[in-house]
Amino acid sequence: MGHRESSLHADRRIFLTKAFGVTVGLVTAAATIDARVAVADQASSTSSKQAVASAAGQDNWRFCVKCYVMFYYGYPDNGRCAAGADHSMAGYNFDIPYDIPETPNAQANWRFCTRCYTMYFFGYPSGGWCPVGGSHNAAGFNFVLPHDIVETPNAQAYWRFCTNCFALFFWGYPEKGRCPAGGGHNAAGFDFVIPHS
Repeated sequence: MGHRESSLHADRRIFLTKAFGVTVGLVTAAATIDARVAVADQASSTSSKQAVASAAGQDNWRFCVKCYVMFYYGYPDNGRCAAGADHSMAGYNFDIPYDIPETPNAQANWRFCTRCYTMYFFGYPSGGWCPVGGSHNAAGFNFVLPHDIVETPNAQAYWRFCTNCFALFFWGYPEKGRCPAGGGHNAAGFDFVIPHS
């Protein structure tokens, strides 16, 4: 092999070595970036899950078998039911988040009515229709209800807003409960998925 051929082989080896080194460097940098993005995504996901898990919630919210609304079961009496007398509870013990930011899948402005103990929507100028007569009366926490998400073993779907009385009621039966405005409840809006123990 002549001097010129030897020089060409040497130049080609240098070029390939440098090209291989650059390629390895780029692959290593890309892998490092991917790893950092994956760690950041995992940290963000973990942070979101921890925020949801640590969100304050109030339990003792129950389903009324007579009027189908969600009512608070934490007092000696059970509030006024549109079907007459007090609410009568059954089913899950719902634990509802409150005083957290509203999101695209969680609606704020749900409140406790001091007169009938119903969970109702407080986002309109009118206060809906209370079984005691007149409008609901808001007090306590600003509840933030998850909606339009997947039902799980610890969160029940088919809870809806009634356009007549503004109460949160269970829409999962053919009959639609008893509305204080008359007849059954009338569903509109989101499909709420309420956490329970």
